[in-house]
Amino acid sequence: MAASLGGGGSSNELDINLTPLLDVVLQLIMFFMITVNFVRVDQFDDRVALPVAQSAVPLDATAEEWIFLNLNSEGKLVGNLDTLTLDTPEKLKAHLMREKESLENVARAKGKAGDIKIVVVLRADKNCRYSEVWQVVDSCQRAGFRRWQLRVMTKPA
Repeated sequence: MAASLGGGGSSNELDINLTPLLDVVLQLIMFFMITVNFVRVDQFDDRVALPVAQSAVPLDATAEEWIFLNLNSEGKLVGNLDTLTLDTPEKLKAHLMREKESLENVARAKGKAGDIKIVVVLRADKNCRYSEVWQVVDSCQRAGFRRWQLRVMTKPA
């Protein structure tokens, strides 16, 4: 009886079916794409029509945390702050101080030491009065924020 090496007879090769693996990977990609869009919805409010400027800079990439404030054309804060009544500068200052303390506590719990770089991003409607924008900026400064940015559009939508 002779043993056969290689060639012809039955093979014991395994065929791996990659279809379920690819299906799971594509579902994960879709999940993360949808999640990213939901995060953006929390930060931006379509009711705010931003002013147009000749030049603008992107968000501060070195910031560790951001606080987004949306100011509508009537000078009222909208977006995720709709449920809060922040109708006076003092109420806004108190709210911002609580937000700052909360973000600093979370950062310290993660092991970060020293000054936590928090940037307040103000999205003010183009029809909002300057005095209302200044009240919000002043409240931010009195709450202890030293870094803030105003958002604008670089060209009309």
